[in-house]
Amino acid sequence: MRATTTTTPATTTDNGAADPRSNGTAARKARFIDAVAFEWIKVSTVRSTWWTLFAAAFITISIGAFAGNSAEGEVDSVLREIYVGLPIGQLAICLFGALAATSEYGTGSIRSTFTAVPKRPRLLAAKALVVFAVSLVTGLLISFATYTAGTLSLGAAVAPPELSDGDVLRAVLGGGCYLGVLGVFALLVGLVLRASAGAITACVGLTFILPLMFHALSSLGDLLLKWWPTEAGQQILHVVPTETRLTPLAGLGWFALCTLVALALVTSRVTRRDA
Repeated sequence: MRATTTTTPATTTDNGAADPRSNGTAARKARFIDAVAFEWIKVSTVRSTWWTLFAAAFITISIGAFAGNSAEGEVDSVLREIYVGLPIGQLAICLFGALAATSEYGTGSIRSTFTAVPKRPRLLAAKALVVFAVSLVTGLLISFATYTAGTLSLGAAVAPPELSDGDVLRAVLGGGCYLGVLGVFALLVGLVLRASAGAITACVGLTFILPLMFHALSSLGDLLLKWWPTEAGQQILHVVPTETRLTPLAGLGWFALCTLVALALVTSRVTRRDA
C-alpha cells in the first residue's frame, strides 16, 4: 500500500509575502544578520555595483588632481578646489543606491526577497545598512584619495591643507560620511519610484539640478540652499563655515536626520503596498 503524505501550503499575508507563522517556511527563521548577509550577497555579485563605484572614484579623484594644479589662496579655498569634482562624482553614488532598489523591481526578484525575509522593516533596514556601509567605505577611500591627489598636484607656492589641522581632517572624513548618507538617500528614492530611469533622474534633479536653480532665486534661494538636505550635507567639506549656511557638522547632521526620517516613511509605505 502506497504511503501518502500531506503538506500544509504556506499562507500569505495581505501584501503577498509568505506568512512567517505558516508551517514549512524557512523565512520565519530569517534574522536581521541573515537579511544583512542576503543583501550583501546581492550587492556584491552585481557588476553594476563595482562599475558605478569605480566611476565615482575616477571622476572625483581625477577632477581633484586637475583642480589642485590651479588651486590657490587660503586653506578653505584650496580644499574646495580639490573637491570641486564631488558634485559630479556623487551622481555615481546615487546611481549605486538607486539601482540597489530598482534592479530587484525591474527583474521581479523583489517578490522572492520579500518571501525570504517577510518582515519588510527588517529587510529595508538591512538593505539600508549594506548600502550605507558600501557607500561609506567607498566614500572614505574616494575622499582621502582625492585629498592626496589634489595636494600632490598643488603648485609650489601654495600651502597644502594638512591633516594635522583638525578642521581639514574633519572635512576629509566628512566627505566620506556625506557619500555614505547619500547612498541611502538614493536607495530611498529608488524604493519609492521602483523604476531605474525615474529614480536616477530624480536623484540627479534632487542633488544637482535643483540646487543650481536655487542659486538664481537670490534671498529665497539662499534659504532653500541652507536647508536643502544634500547641500547642507556638503557643508562638511568646508574648513571655514559659510555665513548663510548651516555649520559643517550641523549640515551633515541635518542631512542624516532627513534621511532617517525618509527611511521611516518609505518603510511604512513599502510595508503597506504590494511588491
